[in-house]
Amino acid sequence: MFGEHASFIIPSYIISFIAILGMTVFIIAQHKSRKQELKRLEEAGIKRRAKHD
Repeated sequence: MFGEHASFIIPSYIISFIAILGMTVFIIAQHKSRKQELKRLEEAGIKRRAKHD
């Protein structure tokens, strides 16, 4: 139905989808964690500053 190479192509797409989904979830979790950390540090009186060269 899908061709002679379907047994390789379909699992490859599934694995790729799972890997990309996993990376996306990881990135979103890290982003939220960093935002919380920045908020905690700023509340403690530590401010961010821009680095001008």
